[in-house]
Amino acid sequence: MAPQHVEHLKDWMNQMHQLANRADDDGLGFTPETFGRSKVVDADADSATFEYVVQKSDCNFSNNFHGGAIATLVDNLTTAALFTRERKYFQYAGVSTDLHVTYVSAAPLGMTVLLECKVVKVGSGLANTTAVLKDKATGRVLATASHTKFNTDSRMGGGSKL
Repeated sequence: MAPQHVEHLKDWMNQMHQLANRADDDGLGFTPETFGRSKVVDADADSATFEYVVQKSDCNFSNNFHGGAIATLVDNLTTAALFTRERKYFQYAGVSTDLHVTYVSAAPLGMTVLLECKVVKVGSGLANTTAVLKDKATGRVLATASHTKFNTDSRMGGGSKL
């Protein structure tokens, strides 16, 4: 565990939670609780592990973690892993160009899930990340994912000029 990376990531997660929970004329954002209910367990320069408890609002009619909720969580937390340290590129979160999730096993309501997110590569234009979701109690793999992000820094006033 690298404490400076954990603290940097916790600060970014708190900022995203506040941003996602702001109400505007259209109401709350799409994923207001993702960051607030995700706990940073560990982080280093290119990875982060999060803990997340499956809530009723995350479940399908069978009271299992809904695939769409899993994909949203993977999207947000693999992006968060980009903020474990300062980077030259991806000063902003960027946008997804590809998100692939393979669902392996069900995660019932109330299960504590570990999400192990890794930053594979960060370049000036794209970032590649992966995630493995596991049952915290047993270590059983629930899903695997890969996520590609496009850098929007130049459009947001950041340093990257594509």
